[in-house]
Amino acid sequence: MFGGDIVFKVEHELELEIERKCLILQLDSNNALSVQSFAHDVLSHLDSYGHAAANGDMQARVKIELYGMAVLMHKSNSATFGPNYMTQLGALSERQSAWVNIARAIWNELERRSSMDEVRKSQQ
Repeated sequence: MFGGDIVFKVEHELELEIERKCLILQLDSNNALSVQSFAHDVLSHLDSYGHAAANGDMQARVKIELYGMAVLMHKSNSATFGPNYMTQLGALSERQSAWVNIARAIWNELERRSSMDEVRKSQQ
């Protein structure tokens, strides 16, 4: 197996695991509102979910794992396709639809928060 084949195999396995985590959370990765709600929730409570997961809360653990897998997939795709791959997510959505939807929601939430922070700073 060549290096590229290994990368695609790992990405495929990671996509499947992301889909499994979505099923556990009853998160429809094709429902933009649900995915955006997940992104907002997990980014708002990342620390508390981390503590809860460490103390045996399985729901919190699955949320943290799903978030972590999305970040891991982003790193893998950046290494494979280059740092500007996010501009061409449509092509990836055929192979990684669950991840693409979750990644877009997380990135949108991060951008929204960054914009809100800039507005707050300018008002001070």
